[in-house]
Amino acid sequence: MTVAANPVPRAPWRLWRSPYLWLATIHLLGDALVVLTSGLLVLLTVAVAILAWPLAYVGIPLTVGANRLVYHVAGWELARARITRGQQIQPLVPPLPTGSRIADARQAVTDEGLWRQFLYYVLLLPLAMTWIVLILVAWSVPPVLIALPAYYSNYAAAQAQIGPFVIDTVTKASVVAAIAALFLLLASPFLMRAASALDAELARSLLGRSETGALAERVSQLVTSRQQVVDSVEAERRRMERDLHDGAQQRLVSLAMTLGRAKNRLGDKEPAVRTLIEEAHSEAMQAIAEIRDLTRGLHPPVLTDRGLDAALSAVAARSPVPVRLSVDVQPRPSLTIESIAYFVVTEALANVAKHAEAAQAEVRVTRVGDVLRVEVRDDGQGGADPAGGSGLRGLTDRVAGVDGRLTVDSPPGGGTTLIAEVPCG
Repeated sequence: MTVAANPVPRAPWRLWRSPYLWLATIHLLGDALVVLTSGLLVLLTVAVAILAWPLAYVGIPLTVGANRLVYHVAGWELARARITRGQQIQPLVPPLPTGSRIADARQAVTDEGLWRQFLYYVLLLPLAMTWIVLILVAWSVPPVLIALPAYYSNYAAAQAQIGPFVIDTVTKASVVAAIAALFLLLASPFLMRAASALDAELARSLLGRSETGALAERVSQLVTSRQQVVDSVEAERRRMERDLHDGAQQRLVSLAMTLGRAKNRLGDKEPAVRTLIEEAHSEAMQAIAEIRDLTRGLHPPVLTDRGLDAALSAVAARSPVPVRLSVDVQPRPSLTIESIAYFVVTEALANVAKHAEAAQAEVRVTRVGDVLRVEVRDDGQGGADPAGGSGLRGLTDRVAGVDGRLTVDSPPGGGTTLIAEVPCG
């Protein structure tokens, strides 16, 4: 973000104590040196590159090199502004190489940032001359006039002339000295402050990124980081599913088999022990079923292997409510988007089975361009409220995590229609 606040204080009694007053003066004096060094270097480099453009083997590398040089020189200027007046400016970003020399040269010529920085040095030339005159008026002339009573009589005819005014007495010289002292005390710092603010605004507007551009880049970074978090969570779900399937579930299956063999070998002996074994065997089988349901809810392997069509077909087959399923998602979206669509359908069908009292349900999953649309309908009692149920709220949050949108239309007695639209570009 660009910081354009002027560090030179406004209050007159604080101006003379502020180091930024003198740093601002030094910065304004330095503008002339910058124009004679960096400014001329930029102007000459860009001019030579433009003149050499018709000569392909010379103009192309010169153009790319000029673009890079301008950005480097502008970086020095931003560092100077940061040191002397504490101005933090986000630098312009040079165009990224394309791998083609001709494309890079064309990109360099049409780069808006290049011409903005070029314009900065063009405008800095007259401003630097203006700052020199202003600094002389602010800091050099008043001290000379303050000392006027001490030396005006040394001039020819024992008098001095300032414009139309003739200074030939100590009283007149003292009045001029008092006015000059007042000007030096009050006006000179404010002139430096105003000049520094104008110089800072020129640097901010031409050498720095606009607030809109900086915000857009920040939003892009946040979107990217959020997508990375979502992908990381989905990867963690898949890892948990594999660990449960290949670890705990397999151990429980082995335990159930062992208990089954123990029950068969025991036969009719020890009825009390056989009862305990049967209970343990039943509990193991129930735990296996629960883990199997849990792994399906996390990330079923069939979703990774065969996609949404196969995974949702299995979900529809297990549903206690008859489900008509239609899936058309070519080209196949990412695993993250598929997982979210799967989660929406499974949770929606679970709600239908628990609360809707529906005779049938319909699931349609389609891809239109870069949007995956999931639609779940039922002919139940309706009245579903996303604000009142944690299940629908969880669906909304899960879809919103990837910039998606979920809407629920559920009038009382009119069934429920749930639509989720998720970007999958």
